[in-house]
Amino acid sequence: MTTLPPIRREVVVSATPDVAFTAFTTRIGAWWPIADLSVHGDGGTVAFVDGRIVETGPAGDTSVWGTVNAWQPPSTVGFSWHPGKEADRASAVTVTFTEVEDGTLVVLEHTGWEVFDDPAVAREEYFQGWPAVLAAYVADTSGASPR
Repeated sequence: MTTLPPIRREVVVSATPDVAFTAFTTRIGAWWPIADLSVHGDGGTVAFVDGRIVETGPAGDTSVWGTVNAWQPPSTVGFSWHPGKEADRASAVTVTFTEVEDGTLVVLEHTGWEVFDDPAVAREEYFQGWPAVLAAYVADTSGASPR
């Protein structure tokens, strides 16, 4: 079996690592493109709650997207990732925040493709999806440029 490489996406935001980390974690419900990339669709929200990432739909139903396994403000947040799936079908996401001359370099790395029925298809979907997520984060955090 061939192991697929991780997805690595980067953006630079014009903010300190503290602000960038807080925007990614505490403000996720403000910027996540919930209408297009969620379990319950438009009208819901998502938040980090008690060590998990939880989506709440418009009717109040919830879906756990993942469990936090690294929380090191302002440098790193890591979590299992299984929106709409059982926890035993989780891949992994790590996001790091590093101060650079223009602000903060935010690097998202997504691994663990072997949990998917078709790993190559899943990787390609996330390869296409993460830029939209990060663009929404950049827009919310302001003054940033994707790379």
